[in-house]
Amino acid sequence: MKNLKIFYYFAILTPIVAYTFIFIAIAKTPEFSWIHNALSDLGGPLGIRYGANIIFNSGLIISGILFFISLIGIMKDFETIVEKIGVFILLLSAVFLFLIGLFPETAGRIHYYVSVGFFVTFPIGMGIISGSNILRRKDILLGIYGIFVFIACLIIWTFPWKNYGVIGVAIPEFLSSLTGSIWVIILAIKRLLETS
Repeated sequence: MKNLKIFYYFAILTPIVAYTFIFIAIAKTPEFSWIHNALSDLGGPLGIRYGANIIFNSGLIISGILFFISLIGIMKDFETIVEKIGVFILLLSAVFLFLIGLFPETAGRIHYYVSVGFFVTFPIGMGIISGSNILRRKDILLGIYGIFVFIACLIIWTFPWKNYGVIGVAIPEFLSSLTGSIWVIILAIKRLLETS
């Protein structure tokens, strides 16, 4: 486990880098609206107008690489085939995160597909790992939180936001990624504390 510590540090660093770049891009884009925009608008024409697109897209590319590297190492720390399948699905989400930055809105339809790919695979991977943990009576509290995140993501994405005046998807994008990021950080910190 000690030789895997660096990978858990990468896991913690992933959301820190992602959200730092996202909020810098938001700060540079006065027209950005949580109600009317998608976060990806920061990497597209809206972001281009204020020079925030490179910041936003670079942040996602770097985060995708960090997350992928962390998961390659972390996979060695999981014992069952079910957990490894969950980590493999998270690896796919890391690839999709990278591709969102590589193929911004200006790239056309492919941006939509990789964005959906990320927001689908991220909670599914967590849900599989968390379900396995609960069944094996290992990391039960973290497992329960992971199942909560999976259910919360379903609710967040099916909630009728437009009925409340929310036209864009920035809010569901932020909420679903944030709840999942908290799970990743808790998992990494817990594993690091176990070896300290």
